[in-house]
Amino acid sequence: MNKKIQGYVMAIIGFTLLFFNAFSYIFDWEYRNTAFTILGLVFITLGIKRVREV
Repeated sequence: MNKKIQGYVMAIIGFTLLFFNAFSYIFDWEYRNTAFTILGLVFITLGIKRVREV
């Protein structure tokens, strides 16, 4: 797989984790976890870094 595509996939996964955690807090769902926020931010930063390297 191309590094640029891998970066985009990692960034999309990171945004998905952040949105899921945010919706969990907004709608008061039972599944709230700060690890999702940290993991989402890590995926976004690594993904964007990988896209910019190419």
